[in-house]
Amino acid sequence: MCEYHLNVGDMFRTQHGLGLIVKKSGGYFYYSTIGDNQNKLHPRITTKKFYEHCDNKEEQQILEVILLPDRKYRRKRK
Repeated sequence: MCEYHLNVGDMFRTQHGLGLIVKKSGGYFYYSTIGDNQNKLHPRITTKKFYEHCDNKEEQQILEVILLPDRKYRRKRK
């Protein structure tokens, strides 16, 4: 599982490009990909499915997670 709890402002990299978490609400991450129109509705993914994509070594859909560097109270997962 991802080493940290993710929050708004964290980025992730896939084979198709970069994504940015823009909202976290009700068990979903809403994200924006580079080049998206910022005025439209953002696609969403359940947090559980997002973390499964991070863990799945065979498909490796999410290659890297880039954490927001200035978050003061980030809690590590156990």
